[in-house]
Amino acid sequence: MSPDKPIYLNAEAGDRPLRNPISDATLAAARRYRLQRVREQLRHHDVTAMLLYDPVNIRYATDSSNMQVWTAHNPSRYALIFAEGPVILWEFHNCEHLCAHLETIDEVRGAINWAYFGAGPRVTEKAREWAAEIVDLIRHHAGDHPRLAVDRLDPSGVAALAASGITLVQGQALMERARAIKSAEELELIRWTIRVAERGIQRMADELRPGMTENELWAWLHFENIRHGGEWLETRLLALGLRTNPWMQECSDRVMQEGELIAFDTDLIGPYGYCADISRTWTVGRVPPSAEQRRLYCSPMSSSNTTWHCCVRG
Repeated sequence: MSPDKPIYLNAEAGDRPLRNPISDATLAAARRYRLQRVREQLRHHDVTAMLLYDPVNIRYATDSSNMQVWTAHNPSRYALIFAEGPVILWEFHNCEHLCAHLETIDEVRGAINWAYFGAGPRVTEKAREWAAEIVDLIRHHAGDHPRLAVDRLDPSGVAALAASGITLVQGQALMERARAIKSAEELELIRWTIRVAERGIQRMADELRPGMTENELWAWLHFENIRHGGEWLETRLLALGLRTNPWMQECSDRVMQEGELIAFDTDLIGPYGYCADISRTWTVGRVPPSAEQRRLYCSPMSSSNTTWHCCVRG
């Protein structure tokens, strides 16, 4: 972009997607590292295995991805990671082939869906069947006194596992600790996601004009994310004028007027499942902000800068 004009110096290149810089070797190294981090947490806390239902956690540990948003509220695929033993994924029916390329997974089985959406009035029956398979694997690989970490589980599943005598441990904290330290390869993946988010932000700036709606502008961030291999946006945080305060109001069909403030958070889940959370505040129509708008902008900026300077390593 030219710094003072909303046009590209090379107009043909301006609408081309970015080139993905991530090599197969980088992705494979990131996968190995993340699985290693999960197993380190299991060993450190004397946990036999981890049962994962959260699709974000499954993605971190195995890099397998299938209907990420849908399975976040329909628990229908799950993974079992042993501290010393195999990684087993139970995949949604007829989807076993999706993981064939992943070296992080030793075995793929068909999932038993015991949530009400899949089992209806047979929830208790299907949960017992599901638990029996899990328990059999754990006792086979870990002996008589196993400790099983679980990230997320409905009451029927908890009851079915507890009835077998297995000790259940909170697993989400272990996953968060595993994620806390990134490898060099993960940082490459994160940088690529940030580049995609910045491309979406630039596209929004290019398309921004009076007369369009908040939703129309927000759609450009989706467009650039999806065409670069991104996945979804966690929120709809884009608002105009008085709707910017209090914050957290979702974007709407409100029409933009020249000179209004517009603010947004990307909350973007980009390529390979990594997040880029970037905030921007602009004026509609590229007009200079008023004195009052500058005052409003500078107030939270001052607070952010103060907080930043308080941050120290460790």
